[in-house]
Amino acid sequence: MMKNVIFLIAVMLCACSSAKRPAAEAPPVVYQASPQSTPIQLTAVPAAKPSEVQEAVKRVFKDAAVIDTSYNPSFLSGDFNGDGSQDLAVILKPAKLDLMNQELPPWLVRQPRNHKAARASAPIAKDETLLAVIHGFGANHWRDPDATQTYVLKDVVGQDLKVHSLNEFVTANSGRKLPRPQGDLIGETVRGTAGYIYYAQATYSWYDPKSFDDTQSAPGAFHKPRTMR
Repeated sequence: MMKNVIFLIAVMLCACSSAKRPAAEAPPVVYQASPQSTPIQLTAVPAAKPSEVQEAVKRVFKDAAVIDTSYNPSFLSGDFNGDGSQDLAVILKPAKLDLMNQELPPWLVRQPRNHKAARASAPIAKDETLLAVIHGFGANHWRDPDATQTYVLKDVVGQDLKVHSLNEFVTANSGRKLPRPQGDLIGETVRGTAGYIYYAQATYSWYDPKSFDDTQSAPGAFHKPRTMR
């Protein structure tokens, strides 16, 4: 009987000792800093080379027009329609009138300085100077083989052509009534009048700081970029 009592006491003491023993601690969690996201590096678009411009003109116009090299500069690049892709503006002269005036040309002919008739009605003349704007497409911008969406602008080629960013345009014309361009603008002087060619409402228009009013902005035909089709 005594042995049983001693054994029972021993068991109880062991149980109490086990209950008071602290649980083993888990190893500490090692903190690892999450890797910082690497900012996307936007590759700068290289400057246009004459041979590349010639290739782009050939791609769109075939033998219908050639670059008018009597102008300096004869071509400019910028994001004129504001879609994030670089476009090419190049001064042309007709080479084959039958192709330039074909019934359904693969480009849109516009008259930005004619606010009453932005869509060109008169055919392109033999010695007419034109400004073609080839919209960029994809990662290669206006150099891409699929970059064929083009506007042909009549009566807008002047002197001192220069690309202006939207911020530069707004700053230079502070206090004036302004249009709402969608991208870069081309500033120039046409027959003594300084102004800007700009893209808005799916067409190209002309801004004269001295005579602009809101009614001059013509909506034009909506010619969707490939990225919107």
